[in-house]
Amino acid sequence: MGRTRNDRLNSLTVPHHLKAIPRWQGAQHRIGLTGGIASGKSSVARYLTLKGIPVLDADIYAHEALAPGSRGAEAVLARYGARVEAEADPIPRGVAPARAIDRRKLGRIIFSNRDERHWLEDLIHPCVRSRFERELAIHEHDLTIVLMIPLLFEAALTELCSEIWVVDCSREQQLERLKQRNGLTTEEAEARIKAQWPLSEKCNWADLVINNRSDSRRWEVQINSRLSMLKTGKT
Repeated sequence: MGRTRNDRLNSLTVPHHLKAIPRWQGAQHRIGLTGGIASGKSSVARYLTLKGIPVLDADIYAHEALAPGSRGAEAVLARYGARVEAEADPIPRGVAPARAIDRRKLGRIIFSNRDERHWLEDLIHPCVRSRFERELAIHEHDLTIVLMIPLLFEAALTELCSEIWVVDCSREQQLERLKQRNGLTTEEAEARIKAQWPLSEKCNWADLVINNRSDSRRWEVQINSRLSMLKTGKT
């Protein structure tokens, strides 16, 4: 007999507090969509949006947390100063510009230093959680909703979800997609991949592993099959 999901969780070398976090038990079905960086989460999210399912995106909320003039941006600029400050665009005379962050410069710091990355995560994660709570209240009458959270496990946000979908691909695919998408060197891309849990561990936590190692047709079939089960009450 195959191992249950709980058996797999108990075998992982992960923080014990995560194993004890309960899932969302409310009437609304909340799908936590996650995976590794550049594994294809956004493509899956767009597909689900086209099917009429609301998608809440943690990356958008994280960007808002560091928007020019925000408390998060000011905290980052106070810590790193000119090393991460973006060049200011021309503005009308007499108008005080809001200082902005150059996210690529910030990335070079946090992805090369674990302590600095944890400092930034401690700053951003509470903001992201708060935004999710507000958006979930707005969408409380939707029967199904998707929470796209790249750091779902790392940020211990699994309690927001009824079930978890992990988008899977090979490490080589991650690396090439990330280099092409973000214009990174191999070293920079590797650092970003290593900053997250390995995809293999995330897949062990999944209720559904979405196979994005070939063409989209395969994962579309997987998704439609799972959504059909949810509509008929099979979980």
